[in-house]
Amino acid sequence: MAIHTPKTREDLARLLSSMHLTAEAFERAVAVGAAQQRTVSKAAPISGPEYTRWMRTIETLHEELMVLQLGWRRDNPDNLPYFSQPDLRIGLVASSGGKFTGVSWGTPSTKNDKGVAFARRVDLNGQATLIDQPTGDGASFVVDDLWILLYNERDEKVFLELSHPMSMSGKKIDTWDERIIFPPFDLALGTFSFEEETDEDEGFGFTIARR
Repeated sequence: MAIHTPKTREDLARLLSSMHLTAEAFERAVAVGAAQQRTVSKAAPISGPEYTRWMRTIETLHEELMVLQLGWRRDNPDNLPYFSQPDLRIGLVASSGGKFTGVSWGTPSTKNDKGVAFARRVDLNGQATLIDQPTGDGASFVVDDLWILLYNERDEKVFLELSHPMSMSGKKIDTWDERIIFPPFDLALGTFSFEEETDEDEGFGFTIARR
């Protein structure tokens, strides 16, 4: 498994640029999701805070990706909010993650069980299969690679990563072959907590771990 741990905003930008993505798009989505979760009172249903966070994270990510005008589109196959970049043949979905989200020394998983729509797309990654994905306008596109944005809040920070899944154990996704780990999002500062100084001979970290 390849694990990328960029130390500066420039390092992260280089990793994301090949996917037609920016760090700022994820930064804003995480910030809005965290803020909106806190607007839900204890009188709401138990699932209210987490659902609100997920909904607003996706809504903001949608807005940011459309503003980029880098070929990203949005569809909802099987009611799953699904972003895709047809030219690069990649897909993107967002999900809350478990306690090892955003750290290189643990193996993350999705926090909650996933349904058929999620499982079907993860299986495509594991089988390295090309398949036409239907769109809302009746067209289709080919997706080679699905990536998942995982996020988890703890210790006044939001830990997140953009990772490439390979398989599921039961109804949770917990096997990956590539992970891009973002610096933690500091809720007090409202920004990623990048390291202030990096030696000239240091770039972003890169780890190869056994599956």
